[in-house]
Amino acid sequence: MFFLELPVKPYVKRYIVLNYGDPANFSSNKFINDRFRKCLSKPSRRHNMWYEKNQSCRHTETIKITLSQDDFYRYGWELSPTDIISFGKVMEHQTKFLMRNMISFYMTLMNERDAILTFQNKFGFTEDIWPFDSIKKNYSRSINKSAKFSYSKDLSLKLENLLLVSLSDVGNLLPPAINHYENSQNK
Repeated sequence: MFFLELPVKPYVKRYIVLNYGDPANFSSNKFINDRFRKCLSKPSRRHNMWYEKNQSCRHTETIKITLSQDDFYRYGWELSPTDIISFGKVMEHQTKFLMRNMISFYMTLMNERDAILTFQNKFGFTEDIWPFDSIKKNYSRSINKSAKFSYSKDLSLKLENLLLVSLSDVGNLLPPAINHYENSQNK
């Protein structure tokens, strides 16, 4: 078994450790494994000079990646700076996709602050790994406000409508009162 050290952002390292272990083994995920092999076999050097100057400020952590003997001899054993950034972006996208989906789920039952804290707690993204403010900013930028789901608000509207139908059926609410209610909802 061979190892390769990959510089990554702290929250990307946490995601990789959670999903692929430490040292990481990507063989269980075909998409990630193929993408990693592609970076090994056909190194891109297009942006090397720029990345070599600027990558150290963001990629403060390193993670060991296992390479099988077959991968080592068939695809290679190093990544160019361009490929390090490229693969890091793939893993960062995976990490942020998890974050957005989990926070959206938690927000069906709680407010945004508690949803973010729950996400950080359950997945081990401590403040030094992925700060609350950074998560909140990324989540707010990526989620359309109109697409946010509020379990309590939607449940309240459903129950109100059921109640109004029941009151209407027994004659307690007449059409003018229902029209007034519907008009007040549209404002």
